[in-house]
Amino acid sequence: MTPAPIQGDVLTTAAPAISAEEAGAILQRWFGVTGTVRELSSERDRNFHIAAPNERGGDGRGYVLKFTNPAEPTLVTSFQTGAMQHVAARDPSLPVPRVVPTLDGAAQAIVHIDGSAMVLRLLTYLEGTPLHAAPPSPGLMRALGTTLARLDRALADYEHPGSERDLLWDITRTASVADRLHYVADDRRRRMVERFVARFADQVAPRLPALRHQVIHNDLNPHNAVVDPVGHETVTGIIDFGDALRAPLANDLATALAYHVTSGETPFGSVVEMTRAYNAVLPLTEDEVELLPDLVAGRLALTIGITSWRAAEYPANAAYILRNAERAFAGLDRLTGDEAATARRLLHLACQKV
Repeated sequence: MTPAPIQGDVLTTAAPAISAEEAGAILQRWFGVTGTVRELSSERDRNFHIAAPNERGGDGRGYVLKFTNPAEPTLVTSFQTGAMQHVAARDPSLPVPRVVPTLDGAAQAIVHIDGSAMVLRLLTYLEGTPLHAAPPSPGLMRALGTTLARLDRALADYEHPGSERDLLWDITRTASVADRLHYVADDRRRRMVERFVARFADQVAPRLPALRHQVIHNDLNPHNAVVDPVGHETVTGIIDFGDALRAPLANDLATALAYHVTSGETPFGSVVEMTRAYNAVLPLTEDEVELLPDLVAGRLALTIGITSWRAAEYPANAAYILRNAERAFAGLDRLTGDEAATARRLLHLACQKV
């Protein structure tokens, strides 16, 4: 049985088609910018890269023009925009997109495309090599951990009513993915995920309300970070605040770690390096350290359940949707199988005071 979608869910509502020519005209009208326009891949919005090196003061930067999915509440979009502005104010050296105001000085505008109202924003484009294309190394993992901790520290005092969201990609909601697991075709894999989700609901979820909560980025995946193209050990950009929300702080680290469980020069080497670096900037509590492996596994279970469902519902976009699926299965297997105890021990050691 297909799970009932959330009314107006951005994952089930297709954004209207917008041509590069239309995007360019809207860009010039609202921001006074002209340049070469090309469409960017997006699971739910319409995004365009703008190459306009001689515009807006001639700083040589590119831009990203974002048309937000019409199903996303404007309160949520304003929350995301405010989060980027807040981070820029709290830690100006953090590499997050800067919000470019409209000609009227507003952070965002409303445009109508094919009868749908969409929030329009222009953000600075952050140059670098996408994380998924950079060779993994201990130095890169440490840079990710340090940068994410700084980001969470900058967001710690950010308050906005749009932060309270009912989001499928919230590790807190891992148990809710159970009714989507029938989309996983492989019986062994499906049973593995089902066992973990049942344990999460019984043993992990009841402990989450007691953890520290704040606004978090919630999506530091390999497509949402860019790094120095030469040394690959400096983070030059954290992008896409589309999944940001108020949630347990440890969920942010767990989400980032989920994409690196199977990488590293030693067993769990990448997650150990990232965790140690994060903890050095923003120390985790004992409860957060204890629950961290299960939170990482929760993110992997969410990835498997949600992407299996969406790939079946939207086969034309299946390759993009399933880009992290194999890594998710392998990571969950390691965290819930024979190596689970090793993972817990190593993460605990990574958070010990030196």
